[in-house]
Amino acid sequence: MKTRNHRMMTLLSLTVAAAPLLALGLPAAAQETLTEVVVTAQKRAEAVQTVPVAIDAVTGAELAKSGVVQAVDLSTLSPNLTTKNAVGNTAPVFALRGISLNDFATNGTQPVGVYLDDVYLVSNSQLGFQLMDMDRVEVLKGPQGTLYGRNTTAGAVSFITNKPKPDFSAGLSVTGGNYDLLAAEGYVNVPLSDKVYARLSLSGERQFDGYFTNETTGKSWGQTRRLNWRGQILWDADDKTSVLVNYHGGVDKSDDWYYKYVADASGLPLGAATAALAAQAGPDIFKGQHAISPQPYIDNFSNGLNITLDHDYGPFAIKSVSAAEVLNYARTEDYGSVPQPNGWNKYAGHLQQYSEELRLTSNGDTAWKWIVGAFASYDRINENDVYNELFNPIYEGYVFNEKYRQETTSLALFTHNDIHLTPNLNLTVGLRYTDEQKHYQGGTLVLQSDPALAFDSCPCVVDTKLHYQEPTGKVGLDYKIKDLMVYGSISRSYKAGGVTGFYVTDPGAKAPYRPEYITAYETGVKSDWFDRRLRVNLSAFYYDYQDLQAFGVIANEFRIFNIQQSRVQGGEIESSFLPVKDVRIDLGVGLLDTRVMKSQVGGVNVGNRLGNAPKVEIDFKPSYTYHLQSGFSLNAALDTTYRSGTYYYVQNDPRQYQKAYVLLGPRLTLDSPDKVWSLTAWMKNAADKRYFREIFNDGGSVIGFPAPPQTFGLTLDYHWR
Repeated sequence: MKTRNHRMMTLLSLTVAAAPLLALGLPAAAQETLTEVVVTAQKRAEAVQTVPVAIDAVTGAELAKSGVVQAVDLSTLSPNLTTKNAVGNTAPVFALRGISLNDFATNGTQPVGVYLDDVYLVSNSQLGFQLMDMDRVEVLKGPQGTLYGRNTTAGAVSFITNKPKPDFSAGLSVTGGNYDLLAAEGYVNVPLSDKVYARLSLSGERQFDGYFTNETTGKSWGQTRRLNWRGQILWDADDKTSVLVNYHGGVDKSDDWYYKYVADASGLPLGAATAALAAQAGPDIFKGQHAISPQPYIDNFSNGLNITLDHDYGPFAIKSVSAAEVLNYARTEDYGSVPQPNGWNKYAGHLQQYSEELRLTSNGDTAWKWIVGAFASYDRINENDVYNELFNPIYEGYVFNEKYRQETTSLALFTHNDIHLTPNLNLTVGLRYTDEQKHYQGGTLVLQSDPALAFDSCPCVVDTKLHYQEPTGKVGLDYKIKDLMVYGSISRSYKAGGVTGFYVTDPGAKAPYRPEYITAYETGVKSDWFDRRLRVNLSAFYYDYQDLQAFGVIANEFRIFNIQQSRVQGGEIESSFLPVKDVRIDLGVGLLDTRVMKSQVGGVNVGNRLGNAPKVEIDFKPSYTYHLQSGFSLNAALDTTYRSGTYYYVQNDPRQYQKAYVLLGPRLTLDSPDKVWSLTAWMKNAADKRYFREIFNDGGSVIGFPAPPQTFGLTLDYHWR
């Protein structure tokens, strides 16, 4: 493997070194201006600079150039957005402006709503899909709910795919990289008639060598095996009516990643013995003396169908989005780099969700632009998890079974209104009423126990019905003068309570956690300067959180709990600059100050920072394009990300603290004169920074989930038009 890596590294170095020699140069072209991405964040096609919301929009082309292939890769593209996998190599968790929920149980509801083609995905277990054939991704910061979908307190991330078009086109992307990575993505768009068009998209990834080495066997671990598909048919009945059918799915049979033992959390003699065993593995976070059998794996299969109907009635348009999603999932995990089992868990279950959204949107450039909508969804989760704690320092001798069924029904009415008070001054008023019910049946069973410990009082089985009804809303003002807009808003939002879907040892831990409430104050400026060669967007916010939901170990129990009062404040600075011909500089800065103001939870102290909330994030990307005499062009770019030190949990345990780090991602792309094909040499984590994307405390051991090491490769893209 080292020989293959050396050859690829040499190829990449030679390609980069050859760039100046190839840059023979053409006469200077006219100065470019910054383009604007058209978004539908407010359910209308609008230029992103005209939307009075802190929003980042990244095109599919930009995603591909930055090497974003999964949702978890997005964090380098938007300041104050953090992404990580909650469990090894799956179940992504999003944090926006320091607000997240680390819970990796399937029934937990995240404060960041994730949408795929207008369909809300209820669980982070559904978010491991490949980002293939994408049109764009929109990141909306702050409470959402007066425009569409489910109510969310932290924000929303919306993935929007390319739709069928009237003309034929096709594309293919092939990637080879170190760790024996082979990946391919392709699409074909075919007109079936003058009114019906079809688009088929496929992607697959196979990585034959893993990042991890089992020093017990000498074998690598961490292979990937993924396949995703999407088939769409669009019927343009006439100028006013269209119907889009979207069938999609995916398979993930990858290895789940090893974890790295960090420290003892039990204070028991057996815990000290386990720490001594772990120390034999050495400090490399990708090596350990693992002894689990079977090896940790992922076995997910998903498929879904959504039908979108659009009809223009003249004064207003109507959109209906009907969706069904199904996920069968299983994943296992190995607790540490020790030569004996230190805990082995299997999470398995079945998830079904059905939703319907109906929106009426006013047409025309009128003084009052309105949206009225209704949303209904139902989801059912059947979970059957096994927690094998036979060698866990604190739970030795126990095997737990967490088995439950949860049904959730959510109904909502919403309206969003933009009212032009003057030609430059606009008032925004949004309202929402949500009625949500949850029914949780089941809980924790003890399959095997140790009479010498006898610390548990299970079975901990409950039958809990929860019902919430909440009005929420938003009011804002924005003022526009040419290429400058100033805006401000106040939002009120909430997220429903529920029951922890993780094993417990006391029935009291199955008591419902309460809803969380946020009052958010935000102001911002969007501006273009120097004939749109410089773009500067600023935002500042203050969040007052009541009963914020957090996850972690409280009194040796995993559970979601409420923090009485918290504060989040900060801001973002985002700019793009074209200083001279062929040079572009993008900069994003995220600043966060989070604090627990009141707490009645043991281990969560007043003054603690929230989890997944780095104080400073800097995303810096300079790029330079060389024009060759033959018409080819060569673009060099460097993706640079800095994140300050981060506590991963609100308990602020220093063992669960990740020190500051910098990630470097150089890229070099050769484009053909007609842009039909391109060849990209890329690297991720070029400096091979070793760090943990998550650090978990189970009450017995502190375990780190390593982030990927240095990777590099070549990607060839080809398009037929």
